[in-house]
Amino acid sequence: AMTTGYTPLPETSTSDLVADRLRDAILAGDLKSGDRLIETDLAERFEISRGPVREAIRQLVPEGLVVLRRNRGAVVASPTLDDVLEVYAVRLSLGTVALQQAARVQTVASPQFQGAAKRLELLRNRSIQEDAQLMLEADLAFQDALLSLSQLPRMSALLAQSARDAASFVRMLGVTYDNTDHAALIQRHEVLLDAIRAGSPTAATGAWHQHIRATVEEFTRCYDDPDHTDISQHPLANLVLANTLEKP
Repeated sequence: AMTTGYTPLPETSTSDLVADRLRDAILAGDLKSGDRLIETDLAERFEISRGPVREAIRQLVPEGLVVLRRNRGAVVASPTLDDVLEVYAVRLSLGTVALQQAARVQTVASPQFQGAAKRLELLRNRSIQEDAQLMLEADLAFQDALLSLSQLPRMSALLAQSARDAASFVRMLGVTYDNTDHAALIQRHEVLLDAIRAGSPTAATGAWHQHIRATVEEFTRCYDDPDHTDISQHPLANLVLANTLEKP
């Protein structure tokens, strides 16, 4: 016979709570790339035993936030160029589908479209432009609103997650919007919004590819990695940048 009740849920474990705290601290930049996570220190700070701390640190390894080094123990990871490029490969491919859909479902008269247009206006605000962190948030908020015009909730959720990943990499790598050409960024976003307004999936795709290309090129300039002096030799960069060059 089928039972009607649900099995009781396990309470959130201490290690999960510690993992949440550490994750927040890393993404907020309170713990920086290369910082060591010392079990005894953390156990004292959280006033718990070392077991849950060890377990929490292990949870963050597959997320790419922590690496285990043989001689140094657990260390806050530094996002690699591959990490950054993978996030933009996700944004490139899913964003293309979302924007093609947004251009097909006539949303121009909707409050959502007006909302996206308003978010673009915020990027012109001088006080926002003068604060790199606010600029980053305003930029991603506009992209979020634009991609949500697809009315594809699952895809929008995945894209929103990739935007959070991008933002955390920006913070962890110390990439700032200070030297970004704000006018060029706004111009690219206007082209995107116009493509949706015109109901043109082809124009939307072309504009999105151009935007991703410009963003990736900006990111790769921040890497003083001797192994990746020529970004075009990097397989994933090649994939992202090559895909943004094809005619849709």
